[in-house]
Amino acid sequence: MNHPEKFCENNRFVLIEECPPAPPANATRAVKKPYDRWIASNNKAKTYMLASISDALRIKMEPMETAFEIMESLQGMFGHEATRKYTNARMVAGTHVHDHVMQMTNHFSEAEMHGAVVDEATQVSIILNSLSSDFIPFTRNYIMNKLNYGMTQLLNELQTFESISGIVKNKSKANVADKPSSSKGLKNKKAKGGKLGGKFKKPKIGAKIIKPNNKKAEKKPKGKCFHCGVDGHWKKNCPRYLVELKEKNNAA
Repeated sequence: MNHPEKFCENNRFVLIEECPPAPPANATRAVKKPYDRWIASNNKAKTYMLASISDALRIKMEPMETAFEIMESLQGMFGHEATRKYTNARMVAGTHVHDHVMQMTNHFSEAEMHGAVVDEATQVSIILNSLSSDFIPFTRNYIMNKLNYGMTQLLNELQTFESISGIVKNKSKANVADKPSSSKGLKNKKAKGGKLGGKFKKPKIGAKIIKPNNKKAEKKPKGKCFHCGVDGHWKKNCPRYLVELKEKNNAA
């Protein structure tokens, strides 16, 4: 079964064009081609439309010969404008499935305000047929396994599939890339001030620059840390305190 997007492109013409006259049996292939194409597209359109409605409506619509007759009957039952909205609605690739389902739900509610009664099974079928090509595996699995979801379960399953498949991961990555990096900002602060939040002071002209004594620097200060209570270092050199301070600044 083809996807609804391909149906829109290749088969929608049967809803606006009349069937060409049936060619004689001895007609050439070129003469038969327009007629055969219309008949094949009409059969596909009927299949899609009958699969998108409830069992009760399907039984009523199956005797109709053309997709146009089915569409006219549905529009007469549910209201022309309201029916057209959810019938023609198609999910835009790359958008979140939650937003699309909510939009379709609004269309159904609008149809109900005009007196239409679209049962839940029909709503589920219409939504499945309106999904973007990213959800073809989901739709195929639903049909092959003859699943029967309600609207709430359908939305949950679609969101799970979207998350596992990473359908909108590129969009998520772009949003993350737009946010400033807190670790990068921390490095810039350290580069400017030497210490977090400090200011770099230039040495005065003629002042003697005292080089740090590496041996003294390596020697641990005596005493007990007021932060962790461990001997051998002070609070400003406490590994635990420095980690907590860094996490606090990153969260700021």
